[in-house]
Parts: sequence; structure tokens; C-alpha cells
Amino acid sequence: MSKGDTQLDDNIWRSFKGGDKTAFAALYRIYAGALLNYGSKISWDRTLVEDSIQDLFFELWNTRERITEPNSIKLYLFKALRYKIYRNTKSNDFTNTLDLELFENLASPSHESKLIRFEVQSEQMENLRTLIKQLPKRQQEAINLRYYHDFSNEEIAKIMGVNYQSAANFIFLAIRKLKLNLKVSVTSFFFFLNFF
Repeated sequence: MSKGDTQLDDNIWRSFKGGDKTAFAALYRIYAGALLNYGSKISWDRTLVEDSIQDLFFELWNTRERITEPNSIKLYLFKALRYKIYRNTKSNDFTNTLDLELFENLASPSHESKLIRFEVQSEQMENLRTLIKQLPKRQQEAINLRYYHDFSNEEIAKIMGVNYQSAANFIFLAIRKLKLNLKVSVTSFFFFLNFF
């Protein structure tokens, strides 16, 4: 996200806090898709995810005057959604709700990305998909946040409610396991990983 985009988001956030319904609708438009995508990687239950997003925005509107301006609106919303899904999940074991198809059904890629993806369809990509599904759930979630949503390790730690070292370990251990089992160069590995 560029500096200009961040400033625009900050302006929208301030307007929303001031009671501007148009700014509130803009926040929803900007982030709802990414939140739905992320939520669907945490829980199998799409209705639960959608309800949690609605709850999140309903609560945002009702508490707007008390909310401070976050350093990162996206980080704030992802963390809040994760908490809401956790709270709304009937199961006591939150990690069991993580989607086994973590890297399936991502947002629609551009035409150019589709062409590139078509060209690189291979046994390597299928192997990577299979290996990712075999990772522990927390490692899958960390990889998704890092490579699909472009969060830093520090931001991932905040979203997942763990310390920085734990988040870094999730990613490091996942990448190490994937690289050991996928016989490609490091460059090719990260190229493939960015398609998931």
C-alpha cells in the first residue's frame, strides 16, 4: 500500500469516526473482500465468517467515538475479525476450524496472472499445494498472512495473538519444510509460493 493510499485510508477513518456514513461504507467496500478471504481461511463456516464481519462493522459504527486511530487499519481489522471468529466459534478448539484448503479459492487473479499461472501449472505446484495442506494449522495461517496478505512478521504476530518470535518461527519452519520437500530452486520456490 502506498503512502497516498495510507493517507486516504486515514482520512476515511477520521471521517468515519466523525459519523460520516459514506466514509463508513467506503471502509466496508475497501476491506470486506480481504476480510472475507482471510476469514474463510480460518473457519470452514462461511456464514459464521460473514456474520463475524457484520458484527465487526456493526461494533465499529457503534463504538466509533471511543476507537483510537490505529497505525494500520488493515492490521486492526484483521486482528479484530480473528478475535470475533474465535469468540463466535462454537468449538472450543479454534485451531480445528482452520480451513484445510488454505490456499484454494483465492481472490480472482488478473488476466496476466491467469496466463502466467496457466503456464506454470506443473507437478511442482501440485506438490507445493499438497505440502502446504500437510503443515500444522498455525503455520498455514502464518504463510497465508505473509504471502497472500503481505503482512510483516510483526503484524502477523499481532493478528495471531502470539509474540514476534513465534510468528517468525511459524513462517521459518513452514518454509524450511516446504523447501526440503519440494525439489526446486529457492527462486522458483518463492515464485510458486506467491501463486497460493
